[in-house]
Amino acid sequence: MTMQKVILKQGKEKSVLQRHPWVFSGAIATVDADDGAMVPLCSYDGTVIAWGYYNSRTQIAMRLLTFSDRKPDDDLIARRLMNAYALRVASGVVNSTNAFRMVHSEGDMLPGLIADWYNGHCVVQFLTSGMDRLKETIVQIIQEKLQPLSIYERSEHEGRKMEGLPSIYAQLYGQTPDFIAINEHGMEFLVDVIKGQKTGFYCDQRDNRVLIQSIAKGKNVLNLFAYSGGFSIAALMGGATKAVSVDSSGYALSIAQKNCELNNVAKRHVGVKADVFEYINTNDIPQNVIICDPPALIKSRSSIQQGLRGYKELNVKIFKKAPPLSFVLTCSCSRFVDMKLFQKIVFSAAHDANREVTITGRYLQPADHPVSIYCPETEYLKAIMVFIS
Repeated sequence: MTMQKVILKQGKEKSVLQRHPWVFSGAIATVDADDGAMVPLCSYDGTVIAWGYYNSRTQIAMRLLTFSDRKPDDDLIARRLMNAYALRVASGVVNSTNAFRMVHSEGDMLPGLIADWYNGHCVVQFLTSGMDRLKETIVQIIQEKLQPLSIYERSEHEGRKMEGLPSIYAQLYGQTPDFIAINEHGMEFLVDVIKGQKTGFYCDQRDNRVLIQSIAKGKNVLNLFAYSGGFSIAALMGGATKAVSVDSSGYALSIAQKNCELNNVAKRHVGVKADVFEYINTNDIPQNVIICDPPALIKSRSSIQQGLRGYKELNVKIFKKAPPLSFVLTCSCSRFVDMKLFQKIVFSAAHDANREVTITGRYLQPADHPVSIYCPETEYLKAIMVFIS
């Protein structure tokens, strides 16, 4: 019986030799592999140059784990999981919070795996068919090495549909509570990992919440796409006089209110259930600190132009209505928009709004969301702080 393998077209080895973990379907000459199988990747002459898992259903046909003839085994997976955890400790992330991303897919050389840690409870996402096949091994390693209180699977990312996988919500170990209480820079939050967005909380905005807290004293704050109120609470804890949280989800706003009560700032908080685009169309913006952190408006290459228009529309309307001497923190979490392009969008919005706008800071994702130097696509979060004169 011949071994399954994938063979590249002649001249298509360059990105692999440069350790990029993605192999696109157009670069492949021949395939003898089942979807999800861990197989060697061969150059045109048959030499094994990498190992990864294959899926015929997706444009990214292979995601690579090694760049040699060594086949990935359980020891390699365990070492990378523990290295990922060690990075969070060494970088100091765990000194300020008990909630962090423990594994960030390609950023931790485990493509297709997300693992978030919430005060001893672990939430995992298996986003690809190849990583899904490694589920039992990964869960066992996490359980034995890190001894979490529980492990919950929240694998319902839209990418799983493209991979030919169903959505899965499952208790894999222990018992995950309805709400997990976490601490971040002295702020308390309740996280619903089962019904909340993504895995329950946006750890990637941790540093930017501290930024908002640092400028909030005496300010009036508008938090758009507020979810569970993280930016609002940071502002109120920093001395803001009032914070308005706008979100289309009544459930998210109910958690935001609970979080405000938990931090003793509820009297200065107002939740508004509304579509954010409609809200900024029909309401004045008297607030002098505004946060705009929308969901990814660009989820595929085919939606880039439509998404860019969405980002610009949001920022134009905010810039037009923001009062003089106000700060706006505007964000994009789409990997299809890099910082250079996002700044061009913000520039274009400022120009169309005919306002004096100055950039006071540009920010990327924190250390627990590492970016592979070989895969710049893992840099997804961009935030720009501007001052409107």
